[in-house]
Amino acid sequence: MKGFIYFLELAISAILIIIILITFFTVGIKQDWERSHLISLGNDIFNYLKNSGNLIKVLNNDTSEIDSIIPPNIDYGLKVYGSPKPNIKVGCTNEIMRNYVDSLLTDTYVNNHWINFTVFSFDINDGIPSDYDAVVFVNYTEYSNPSVKSNITDYLNKGGVVIGINATFNNNDIDFNDIFGLSQTSSGGDNFYFTSYSPSEDEIEKYFLGLGFDINTNNIIDTKKWGYWYIWGDSRIVNITSTTVDIENKTDEDFIINKMEGETFNLKGPDLNWYTFKIKKIFWDNFVIIKPINTSFIFKDFSEANDVTGKVNIIALSTGQAEMTSNNTAIWISDFSWNDEYRTLVKAAIASRVKEWYVNEVDLTKEYVTVSSFFPLCCDMPETAELTLYLWYKV
Repeated sequence: MKGFIYFLELAISAILIIIILITFFTVGIKQDWERSHLISLGNDIFNYLKNSGNLIKVLNNDTSEIDSIIPPNIDYGLKVYGSPKPNIKVGCTNEIMRNYVDSLLTDTYVNNHWINFTVFSFDINDGIPSDYDAVVFVNYTEYSNPSVKSNITDYLNKGGVVIGINATFNNNDIDFNDIFGLSQTSSGGDNFYFTSYSPSEDEIEKYFLGLGFDINTNNIIDTKKWGYWYIWGDSRIVNITSTTVDIENKTDEDFIINKMEGETFNLKGPDLNWYTFKIKKIFWDNFVIIKPINTSFIFKDFSEANDVTGKVNIIALSTGQAEMTSNNTAIWISDFSWNDEYRTLVKAAIASRVKEWYVNEVDLTKEYVTVSSFFPLCCDMPETAELTLYLWYKV
């Protein structure tokens, strides 16, 4: 009798083990199939974007191409890393300065997609809104206010970007120097350069060269539109048609540079050396973009740059030259006259820091899989966008 009971117990145990194994493998096969299906779908979507040339739509925040091919029982989120957000929200501490910052942050076009800036005003004493991608402080002097510094530090700790412009360096302002990492130096010089093109160290110079100078040509005369290009402390008249650009050459009053889109030309800089530029893009509606080619592009009239260096400021000096060393999200830009180099430098500082964003937000409550792919972009500057799809089944 005991032997029979023992045999019966073995039989029951075996049956239970078989049931458990069948259940386990059935669930496992289902999960593996679902996972493989989602991964395969993600790869198919990326292959489609690459082969169809519709990646640019995604970088312009347009998901219509993905929406048109994704099955109705599947939902997704999409993260972009390595390419600037197409719609950047920027905060400014008051309405008067908001208008000034808005004049600096004009929409720009790079690597075949747009970067648009929208500027808002806010009260720093109420904190910095978390949905601002960056905040710009113009001629600001209240960094030593405990609540102000606390709000800025909190915003930076959450990944926000802070730009200080037109701010006069004060070696005694401990809080200002602490936020932007500034300290006194004895370097000197009249003209300053990008001493090297080193996007592996800092990408501000890469974006400066890639964005170029957008020149407003809303004025109309005869069959041409025209405007002023403000560079190196001077203004040059620029005329455009739908296919050509005429540029006033200050070194020879009788000589007008005439170029088509994609062509290059040379101008003599303030150091009397020649610098090369390219007609990047003609937008007949309202402007033309001219980009510098030289990686040792020269700047002029940094009134404070020869007095200050630091771990996070844009202009850091070594034997009288400017070197891009910023590797943080608090960036100080030396005070200098309003010109197109200035505007592009501010835009490059922000764009180079706002390069991780979501086209579609991810529902983290779902059981999702991720599929990533890299997309090289061209042709204004080297840039690689990493796209990550988050895919899950709808309930």
